[in-house]
Amino acid sequence: MAVEGAGPARPRHRADAWAARLLTFSAGAVNALGFLALGGVFTSVVTANSALTGVALGGAETTLGVRAALAVLCYVLGAAAGSWTAARAHRGGRSRPAGFLLLELLLLWSVAGWWLAADGGPDAGQGTAVLGTPAAAMGCQNAGVRLTMGARAPTAYLTGLLTGAVAEAVTARRVHWQALGNTTLLIVGATAATLLERSLHGAAPLLPALLVTAAWATVRAAPRPGNAARPPTPHRPPA
Repeated sequence: MAVEGAGPARPRHRADAWAARLLTFSAGAVNALGFLALGGVFTSVVTANSALTGVALGGAETTLGVRAALAVLCYVLGAAAGSWTAARAHRGGRSRPAGFLLLELLLLWSVAGWWLAADGGPDAGQGTAVLGTPAAAMGCQNAGVRLTMGARAPTAYLTGLLTGAVAEAVTARRVHWQALGNTTLLIVGATAATLLERSLHGAAPLLPALLVTAAWATVRAAPRPGNAARPPTPHRPPA
């Protein structure tokens, strides 16, 4: 016997899975963009950026350390905004998990617009200012995915996922295909952004913006338990 309300579950999970793949691909592109064109820092790797901040505090690579500290700060602000948006979307008895993705895609499209307005990319000073926006987008993505898709579906920080996959392979003799797939998608996303930046200078920021827009549309279109259509009222003949 079918369980009432279970109908939309499978399409919903399938949509979340595809959205997570698109977001992982996008995260690779955004991190490549930050490294190549925004001062040599990563937009979602808080560990590396925190270490670079410490290097600057020690008196070396001050400029790089300032950029890294800015990336960490904006990542935290983006994570706070993404958490608030994702949590608010579940209030009122309706599930609207695409809200944090809408915020993220607005941030990434603003970067793309700024990039095009700067005629192919910002200069060094502008790059430091622009850096905070994609870092905030990655914080928003990570926090939103954690709250709406579960902590087992990271899309922009893979250290824990890869560590768990290695531990599982050694102790349980089992291959964690999701970890391998996510790592591959991140690498491919970074490769695609690099090739796009080299072949069509100034167009690279469009890639992550389009990918997150596709992820938002995928999640938005999927049926949700709170949004499922009600069954029609049976017709009753007149007495």
